[in-house]
Amino acid sequence: MRADMGKVLAERPRWGSRSRGPRKGYDAHVRRCIDAGEPLPKFEGIKRRSGKTKHFNEHLGPLRRFLDSNVGRPWDKVYAEICKHVDRGNVVQKHILTHLFQYVVTNVMLIDGRPCRGEAYARLYGQPLRTSHDRHQWYVCPKSGLLRKSRYVPRARKRPDPPRTVRLNNKQVCVCRGGRWELIAVALVGRCDPGERPAYDVILQQYLEGGARGEEATHFHRGNVYAVSRRVLSRKELYALPIPIELLP
Repeated sequence: MRADMGKVLAERPRWGSRSRGPRKGYDAHVRRCIDAGEPLPKFEGIKRRSGKTKHFNEHLGPLRRFLDSNVGRPWDKVYAEICKHVDRGNVVQKHILTHLFQYVVTNVMLIDGRPCRGEAYARLYGQPLRTSHDRHQWYVCPKSGLLRKSRYVPRARKRPDPPRTVRLNNKQVCVCRGGRWELIAVALVGRCDPGERPAYDVILQQYLEGGARGEEATHFHRGNVYAVSRRVLSRKELYALPIPIELLP
C-alpha cells in the first residue's frame, strides 16, 4: 500500500466548499421582507446565505482496488497495513475506516457450512456472504481468517403483473388495467394494400404499418389481433359479463 494512501483517499475538495453566490431566491426573499416592512434576520450564518454545507468527499476507488488485490491474504495483515498509512488521529482520514467496515464483513459465522453475516443487531443477520446484491463486498473467512470477496449478483427487477384478461369471443376481450375493466374490440391483423389506410391500434396509439409494428401489436395483445375500440365498463355491465368472480372487484 502506498505511503500517502490516506491523503489520496481523503484530501479532496469537500462538497459545498465552493460557493457561487447566494442561493436561488435569496435576493427576492430579502426584497419581499423589505417591501413588507418585516425585520431582516439579525444573525445569519455564512453557509445559510449560500444554501450549501460541506460534506466529506472521499475518493474510495483506490481502497476498493487495494482490497481486490489483497483477496486471499490474512485480514489481520491487510488491516494492519491500512492502519499504518491512515492517520486515526485525523478525523477525515479516520472516516475512511467507517467505509472500510461497510465494505468488509468481519463478524462472520457458518450456517450449514456457508459463511453468513453474524452481526446480531443487523437486519441482514444470517444472510449468505458468498453472493451479494452489493457491488462491493468482502468478508473474512471464519476458518482461515483470509480476506474473501463476494460474487456480485444483481437484484432481479420486479416485473409488473400482467393485466387480467378475459376473452369473451373472437372479437371482444375484457381487460383490467389500473383497477378499471375495459371492453376492447379486436380484429385480425391482415396485410394492407398499398392504397389502403393502415389499421390503427387504439391502445398502442399507432398505425400498424410495417412488419415491426404489426409484431408489436401481436406481442402486446398476445395474438394476431389489434385493438379497434375500447371503453370502460360500468359495474352493472361488468357483473353481466361471464368474468370469473375471483377477478371482480
